[in-house]
Amino acid sequence: MCGIAGVFRITGSVTAEDVCAVLRMLDAQIHRGPDDWGLLVPSAAAEKPDIRSLLERLDPAHVSTYPSASSAPAVVLGARRLSIIDRSSRGRMPMGTDDARQWIAFNGEIYNFRELRSELGDAAAFNSATDTEVLLRGWEVWGDATPERLRGMFAFALFEATPRPRLLLGRDRFGIKPLYTSEDRARVVFASEVGAVLRSGLVPSETNPEALRRFLELGNVPPPLTTMKDVRPLPAGHVAHVDASGLRQARYWDLGEAVEAARESPPPSRAEAVALTRALIEESVRLHLVSDVPLGAFLSGGIDSASIVALASPELQRPLTTLTVTFDEADVSEARYARLVAEKYGTDHREVRLEAGAVFDELPRVFDAMDQPTVDGLNIWCVSRAAREAGLPVVLSGLGGDEIFWGYRHVRFAGALAGACRFMASLPRSARRRLARLAAASAPLLRPGLDRAAYLETPTTASAYLLVRGLFAPAQVRRLLGLSPDELGPAPFPSPPPTPGGMREALTRLDISHYLGNQLLRDGDVMSMAHSVEMRVPYLDHRLVVHVLSLPARFKLDRERPKPLLLDALADRIPRAVWDRPKMGFTFPMARWMRERAPELRATSLESKLLDRRAIERVWDGFRRGRDHWSRPWALYVLSKFEAGVTGSASPAG
Repeated sequence: MCGIAGVFRITGSVTAEDVCAVLRMLDAQIHRGPDDWGLLVPSAAAEKPDIRSLLERLDPAHVSTYPSASSAPAVVLGARRLSIIDRSSRGRMPMGTDDARQWIAFNGEIYNFRELRSELGDAAAFNSATDTEVLLRGWEVWGDATPERLRGMFAFALFEATPRPRLLLGRDRFGIKPLYTSEDRARVVFASEVGAVLRSGLVPSETNPEALRRFLELGNVPPPLTTMKDVRPLPAGHVAHVDASGLRQARYWDLGEAVEAARESPPPSRAEAVALTRALIEESVRLHLVSDVPLGAFLSGGIDSASIVALASPELQRPLTTLTVTFDEADVSEARYARLVAEKYGTDHREVRLEAGAVFDELPRVFDAMDQPTVDGLNIWCVSRAAREAGLPVVLSGLGGDEIFWGYRHVRFAGALAGACRFMASLPRSARRRLARLAAASAPLLRPGLDRAAYLETPTTASAYLLVRGLFAPAQVRRLLGLSPDELGPAPFPSPPPTPGGMREALTRLDISHYLGNQLLRDGDVMSMAHSVEMRVPYLDHRLVVHVLSLPARFKLDRERPKPLLLDALADRIPRAVWDRPKMGFTFPMARWMRERAPELRATSLESKLLDRRAIERVWDGFRRGRDHWSRPWALYVLSKFEAGVTGSASPAG
C-alpha cells in the first residue's frame, strides 16, 4: 500500500519545477507510505545544473534515472511505500527492469501475484518477492492486457522509456484504490489524492461548483468530478494511455458485461450455487491474508465481518487480532455479538470504546485527512487509528457484503419501489407533482428523511435510487445554493440500462458503482491510510462478485433470514445470535451526539459563504424537530469546514 505521484511531460523537457512538484506530492502523501520512498527522473534532465543541484540534496539510494533524450516526452515518477510484502529495500519504488526500460509505481495488493509469478517463469529472474515486480514483469509479457489478469486492489503507473516514451495508468475494477489526474497541453500530473495533485503547484486550485452541488445531492462527490475543476479521478476498471498525443482513457472491465457473460452458462442448482459461493469466499479470504506484517480484522458484530473472521482465523498460525468499536449507547453497540464471534474463534479481541467528547476532539484531524467532502468515514477513521495503535498495518473489512448479498432493505423491497414508479409513470405530470408534494409534506411525520419523495415526479430507476440514497432533494439543493430550477441541472447520473433482474438488480449495480465506490471505498481508503493502515476487502474479489450477482434472485432472498446465500454458504461458521436479529449498520450514535453539540455545529454551518443562511437554519430546525436525518445538518457542517480550507489539506495529521 503506497502513494504514487508523477508528472508526464507531453511537450518540452523535464524541468526543476516538475521534479519539485513530484517531491511535494510525495511529502503530501507520507501517511500513505511512511516506510520508504523513491524518485525516478530522466537521465538527460538529471544532468541539467538546476536539477542536478536539487538531486544532490537527496539520498542517492532513493533516486533512479532512465536513459532519455532531452527532447522526447518523459516522466518524473515517485512513490511512497507502506511495506507489506518483502519489506526490504528490494521493494523500493519506482521499480525498474534490469535494462531500465520499464518502470512502475504501484499502490495496492495483487492477491494472485504468486500464481502470476509462476506463470511468468524462472523465479531467478526476479530481484524481489514483491507483487510490484510481478506486475512490472507481467507488463513486459502481457502488455496493456495486464490489468485483466490481476485479482486485487490497485492503482499503478507503468512507464516505458523506449522506444516510444509512454505511460499506462490503471485502476482496479471497483475503484478500491484511488488515482487522480490533471492534464494541460504541456503535461499530465497524477497522484493518489486530490490534495497531493494540488500540492504539486502545477494545477490551479479552482473550486468546482458542480461537485459541491452533487455532494449536497448524494453525500459524496461522484466521478468524473472532484471539488477541483482541473482534477479528475481515473474511473474504476479503466486504464489511461499517456504519450506525446496526451491522455486517453479506456475501459478494460465492466461489471454488467461480466455478469451477463456468466449468465450464458446454464444456471446452477441451489446446492451448487451455495458450494461455489463458499469456495470463492474461502479462496478470497485466504488470498487476502498474504502479508509480511501483522494482520487483523474489523469485527462489527454483523454477518459480513463475522464470516471473514470465521474463515481467516483457522488459516493463521496465531490468533487473529479483531477490533470492535463500542459505545455507552447500548442501542447502537454491537459489542455483545462481536464478542460471541471472537470467543468462538479465539481471537485476540480488542474493544475500542468511543464517547462523543473524544470523537469530536478528533474532528480537526479527520477533516485534515478528508480528501473530498463526505458524510461518512468517521467510523473508519476511529477504528483505523485503533488498528495502528494495536500494531496492525493491515486489516480485513466486511465492506461489500451488503451490496453483493442484498443486505439493504431497499434492494429486498425493490418490487414495491418498482410498483411505485410504474404507478407514478401512469399519471399525468401534474398529478405526479401533486402526489410527490403530498408525500414530501406528510412523510416526515412517518420517518425523517423521506421528503426525497419529490424524486418520484420523474419515476425512473435513477430517481427511485435517489429516493433511498439521496441526501437533499432537488428543491432543498436549490434553496441551499440559491439556484433557480433551470440552474440546478439534471440528476447526478442517468438511469442504468434495463437488466434481466429488473429494479432489484439495477439498484444493486447503482449501490456498487455509487454508494460503495464513491463513498464507502473512498472513505475507507482515505481514513485508513491517514493512519498508514491498509484496509482489505475480501468480498470485492471480482470472481466472487460476478458469481453472486449472476445467480437467480431466489437464491438471495428469504422472508425469514437476511443474506440467505451467505448464511447457507457459512451456516456452520456463524453463531445464530449474530444473524437472527435486526440489522445494525456500522455507524455512530450521531443524532444523539449532534443534538448535544447542536449550537456549536449549527454556528459553524452558518459561516458558509456558499449556502443560503435561511436554508441552513431550516435544515437544522428540521433536525431539531426530528424531521431531518442527522446526515443532512452534518453535511452542511462538513461543507462549511471544507469551504474554510480545513478539509482538502494535502498533508493529513495522523
